[in-house]
Amino acid sequence: MAVQTRLKTAKAESQKYQGLDRETLNRMYRTMFLSRRLDDREIQLKRQNKIYFQISSAGHEAITVAAGLLLRPGVDWIYPYYRDRALCLALGVTPLETLLQGVGAKDDPASGGRQMPSHWGHPKWNIVSKSSCTGTQYVQAVGAAEATLYYEHHPRALEQAKRAPLGQFVNHEPEEIVYVSSGDGATSEGEFWESLNAACAKKLPLFYLVEDNGYAISVPVEVQTAGGSISRLVKSFPGLHVAECDGTDPLESYATCKEAIRYVRERRGPALVHAHVTRPYSHSLSDDEKLYKTPEEREVEARRDPLSKFSLFLIREGLWIKKELNRWKRKWIAKSAKPPIRR
Repeated sequence: MAVQTRLKTAKAESQKYQGLDRETLNRMYRTMFLSRRLDDREIQLKRQNKIYFQISSAGHEAITVAAGLLLRPGVDWIYPYYRDRALCLALGVTPLETLLQGVGAKDDPASGGRQMPSHWGHPKWNIVSKSSCTGTQYVQAVGAAEATLYYEHHPRALEQAKRAPLGQFVNHEPEEIVYVSSGDGATSEGEFWESLNAACAKKLPLFYLVEDNGYAISVPVEVQTAGGSISRLVKSFPGLHVAECDGTDPLESYATCKEAIRYVRERRGPALVHAHVTRPYSHSLSDDEKLYKTPEEREVEARRDPLSKFSLFLIREGLWIKKELNRWKRKWIAKSAKPPIRR
């Protein structure tokens, strides 16, 4: 009887929370929290002159964790941008691997220590490292999406590619899609518009995620985007599925991304999700947002922090007991505060 009760409870929870059960919701929070702790740890390392650059994913964790749950690790092709730490963790990148890139270690899987911090890459998970020139990932993602369709329509070409030099690195899976992301600032770059034109003209399996935190470094979105909304600008592109969501709400983000990714997997064309997120830290440690954000604006942003909102939601819904949550957080804080082992 007790087993039946647990099954009914789990089913009710799943139906109530966008099809997600308690364990999955808790896992989402753990990944979001871990992403934030890694950001904070890197900030400490930067202040100790142990890394030379830091740019955080704070405020973007909810939408990127939601996308990470829906993408298929090692199957879909990922062209992320520098605020996608939580996405990479959700796909399988380990905390150690992110820190190896931060310190430029030779064992960094993204580039062997040759790439800048937060320029994510991992061959095992099909995560393609980007350049620091914002927007370049869009045209690269279009090329990957074209290759996906080409191999689907020409199986012999796939066989030939696998027999060619370096063919062991050729990878293609049924129903694979391509993910590409950026902040709102990069949508002002020409590559973004070029990629949209090609993706819609060829109905490419490309999933765009625009993580809009309201600022392109210090330039507010209403100054650098006509009308202040990228989703309104692109909604007339033929065949493009466009959706908007609160990117600080994991459940709304999950539902919005789920619909968009389904659209792309069904080969109906590209999809774009415009997620409104927040940026509780400065653009990077080379920036000071106090110079262009008022205290009132920063206070409003702090109230939208996805970590505090989601932890409160889990406690209020009875999905995580407050004492257990605080105990788990203290454990991770203590673990991340330990000094590195010196060899």
